[in-house]
Amino acid sequence: MTLRGVLFLAALTGCGSAAVNVDGGTPDAGNPASDAGSPVDDASLDSATDASVPRADVPAITCTDIISDVYITPNNLPPMTNSTRGDIVRCAADPTIALPTVQSKVNAKGITTKMTSSVSLYRVSFRTTRGDGSAGASTARVYLPTTPLALPLPVLVAGHPTEGMGDGAAPSKSATSNEDLALPWAGLGYAVIVPDYAGLGNEGVQGYLDNHDQAHSILDGARALRKMLSVGAFSTSVAVIGYSQGGGAALSAQALASSYGADGTLVGVVAFAPEWPTRHNSFGFVDMLENPSELTIQTGISYDVVEIMRTYGYFANYVGMSHVDDAYPSSQRSGFDSAINAMTEIVLGGYIQGVAPTISGFIDDTFRTTLLACIQKGASDSGCIDPGKSYFAFMNNDYVTADPSGARVLYVQGLADYVMPPSFEAACNVAKLTTDGLTPQVCVDAPAQHTDVVGRNMDFAITWLRALLDGQTLPGCTAAGILPPCTP
Repeated sequence: MTLRGVLFLAALTGCGSAAVNVDGGTPDAGNPASDAGSPVDDASLDSATDASVPRADVPAITCTDIISDVYITPNNLPPMTNSTRGDIVRCAADPTIALPTVQSKVNAKGITTKMTSSVSLYRVSFRTTRGDGSAGASTARVYLPTTPLALPLPVLVAGHPTEGMGDGAAPSKSATSNEDLALPWAGLGYAVIVPDYAGLGNEGVQGYLDNHDQAHSILDGARALRKMLSVGAFSTSVAVIGYSQGGGAALSAQALASSYGADGTLVGVVAFAPEWPTRHNSFGFVDMLENPSELTIQTGISYDVVEIMRTYGYFANYVGMSHVDDAYPSSQRSGFDSAINAMTEIVLGGYIQGVAPTISGFIDDTFRTTLLACIQKGASDSGCIDPGKSYFAFMNNDYVTADPSGARVLYVQGLADYVMPPSFEAACNVAKLTTDGLTPQVCVDAPAQHTDVVGRNMDFAITWLRALLDGQTLPGCTAAGILPPCTP
């Protein structure tokens, strides 16, 4: 296993135990109770909360579902419209995390900002639109402060890093997920929602690295959080904080907020080491297509896993489940299908290296050659046929353009990041943002790796975003470093 692969997979693991179901139902199978703290008071579950009095510490909707039911979308929902996006169709309560525990948890992640509130946890399912425009749903974990800041609050959405493709990898099912990304904000008095992304944990298949699909879950997550609390709890401001896969989703949300709608104004985006598809060779994809005899151990486990999960999500959502394995060699399809749905990304990476010593072992040659013909010679070339041609069209249509007049962007990157390498990913992403007319504030933390870039820089991100939300002068970066030139 390469160092790049180790860092990627260690950073992205997050499938852990879920919290106990406080309404007396059966906890998720195999998931013991967490040590999160005391259960949510029954009063906080009462749908009779006076909606005329704005509150951000309890839901204004009924939250008495059994936790396992959150991951089953109700049948016969009304047709999807702009007004139904973000509608919460399931809501269940988890335990509350006491303030001392909140502080100790964020301190353990390297975050030193003083917390001010205990945090009540909920799990919800809300309606959203998939990348192809069809109706879907995303589950999510919601963090509500028991001691909110002065109302109205901004709506905060967090985009989680890669967890895997199987339903068990949904971060809302983990009692310890996003303790560096979402918990600090709730501990400071903000309400936060962390969408799992549609198809992860519930029906369907996650559109992994599908810029439109993921951005829709982020933007409709903002709508869901607003609909969960009473009128007057939130201002019109929306902010997104994302890491790795979630950082890319956050940048895509910035690009699409105006056209898709953010149910308010998306004012700020914080992206930590974002994994953002912006060109054909993002994550070394074209390099792999051109070098099928290269050893998978040389590409790093990260890029192998990215390619397999990304193509799986595409074929499942745009071509059909009968074609879900079209990107893999026929001899590997059954095994890959089972592995993708059963394994977290760490185990999946090891599985790929074990059964496919070379790139040709996990990329079907017909898919590889037809896609390469499209990339190298264009869609009109005689060699550009399916299955590569449709994937080529998807990639071209899925790249998004940053909104120069949209939300301000803070881009945080470590120079020791072997997962999203600064020259191959970060510098090229920043160059794209600049070409699009958006000038992000880029903070480069020289010693930071992919695994610790959030913890090392969240204190500054808190200062930066709070200044933005308060209309104050944005602070300069505290981390010291300079991005190398883009090497596409």
